[in-house]
Amino acid sequence: MPKRLILLHKILIFCFLATLTSCKDNPHVKDVSKIDLNMNVTRFEQALFECKGVNDVAQLANKYPKFYATYTQSIVAPNVQTLDGSAEDVIVNLYKYIADKDMYMLYQKTQEVFGDFQEQQKGLNILAKYIQSYFPEEKIENTTTFISTLRYGSAYDAIDKQFLVGLDLYLGSDFEVYSLIDPENFPAYRVKKFEPYRVVPNCAQTFANYIVTEHPSSNFMEQAIYEGKKLYLMDLLLPKSHDSLKINYLAGQLEWAQEKESDMWTYLIEKEILFSTDKNEYQKHYFNDAPFTTPFQNGSSPRVGAWFGWQIVREYMEKNPNLTIQDLITDKNHQSIFQKSGYRP
Repeated sequence: MPKRLILLHKILIFCFLATLTSCKDNPHVKDVSKIDLNMNVTRFEQALFECKGVNDVAQLANKYPKFYATYTQSIVAPNVQTLDGSAEDVIVNLYKYIADKDMYMLYQKTQEVFGDFQEQQKGLNILAKYIQSYFPEEKIENTTTFISTLRYGSAYDAIDKQFLVGLDLYLGSDFEVYSLIDPENFPAYRVKKFEPYRVVPNCAQTFANYIVTEHPSSNFMEQAIYEGKKLYLMDLLLPKSHDSLKINYLAGQLEWAQEKESDMWTYLIEKEILFSTDKNEYQKHYFNDAPFTTPFQNGSSPRVGAWFGWQIVREYMEKNPNLTIQDLITDKNHQSIFQKSGYRP
């Protein structure tokens, strides 16, 4: 068996066993089977790459007017937009874009990896049902897939209530094209996350980013609680998923954070970081996406500020079982949440 398949097999076995354990006593697992919702998938990349000429592209623009506008004006704008170019120019440029040999090979790879997208569709359907169970006004019944020329992964379109998935950023970390791109834009730790099984949790993350509105944090702890709210929402929306997928960690990083929890907390206290108001410093070192957390050096888990916020919010909600997720999201007194959590590792 090829090395990658062996690794994937081990990951799936681990996640399956973890799921069995976590679901057994997980109060967040719900029966959502009776929620009337069926996820439709719009395979925009298929419709686009099946175009045989500019007339077909023009018809595509008429068939999907909203997403076509988003696609040409934002997602692939550098490839199709020109200074003072007309709508007809965009159509011609878009046809040239899909006629390019390298682009067509990229398209073929996405079809090889995802096929009918059925596995992801099933996961997104369950996710959408969980979302509707907590937020009835957010009925998400469509996902649009596309190719972004390695610019966009997942997004939540709050206007049209749909998920957007750039398939070309989920082709597997060993996809040879990723290794040819400037490592400043595609560092190795990011490429390791370009796996198909991350589509659903990443979509959940984009929804959490939308629904948990940005909070102007004045110190480290307030930022930690804000990030913790989003991760707690991930607990609710993905109750059967492993925690590492919720926080977008690589193998071993969650375990490192759990093992070093007390030591890290002591460090944050001793260095007076918990209530630091130097946002540039605490954001850069403890919250931004990175291969590790700089003060704890290579091999540590990244984004430990968010991880601590997650643990604090979990304890707070466990101590206050009558609170709803809406209560948590709208509560802007993050200092009070921390104090009432009683969190002490």
